[in-house]
Amino acid sequence: MGKCLTFLGRGSAFTDEQNGAFFTDGGELVLIDCPMSSFNKLRRLGADTLAGSENAAVTVIVTHTHGDHVGGVPMLIHYMYHVMKRKVTVIAPSGEVADDLRFLFDRLEGCSPDSYELLTPETAERAWLLGAVPTHHSPALEGRCFGYRLRVYGKNVVYTGDSSSIDPFLPYLEPGTYLYSEVSLYDTPVHTALPDLLAKTAGRDIRLFLMHLDDAEKTGEAIKGTGAELAPLLG
Repeated sequence: MGKCLTFLGRGSAFTDEQNGAFFTDGGELVLIDCPMSSFNKLRRLGADTLAGSENAAVTVIVTHTHGDHVGGVPMLIHYMYHVMKRKVTVIAPSGEVADDLRFLFDRLEGCSPDSYELLTPETAERAWLLGAVPTHHSPALEGRCFGYRLRVYGKNVVYTGDSSSIDPFLPYLEPGTYLYSEVSLYDTPVHTALPDLLAKTAGRDIRLFLMHLDDAEKTGEAIKGTGAELAPLLG
């Protein structure tokens, strides 16, 4: 449990295993986003295996609606409902994102209204969910991209989702925080540049894990000696 979150994939949009993490809380398996690559891995391994308990409840926290983050959510809902006979809980970061997800689930994917429950942080009533943090990512999704503040295994966890900067999350980096930050090696206006991330988190008493990687091997080389780590993959 030392790293709090475990990743089913830590790649960016055009990689084979796109970014998706999970943790467990009692009998609940909590996924943070669910691209199709995460769904396929979860289906093979089993929700109960990942949760470490039978009849695990499955919850998905959504950061934003790009396909490499929510592409597997409708399939997960269908699979859990029709095969495992369980409802999936989905937590959207805002009411607006909840409306977008409901359109995706109901109108585009044909999910049964009985197959999922759609909540927001205000209605979720989960002790591990401290709140959603608005951030800037894609201009086309302005106002609908978020990260999260969580309490996982007694640790303060900050999860950036996709973000053009680490700045919105700096106020929440109290000593001992586990920060899971997206990062890019390349100059792009929609993702956090590695040099900027390292500069703004240097000297803080935190654990820094990098995710949503465009090139894991090169990123690993670039962070040698910095104290930052690549987000831990399952297995």
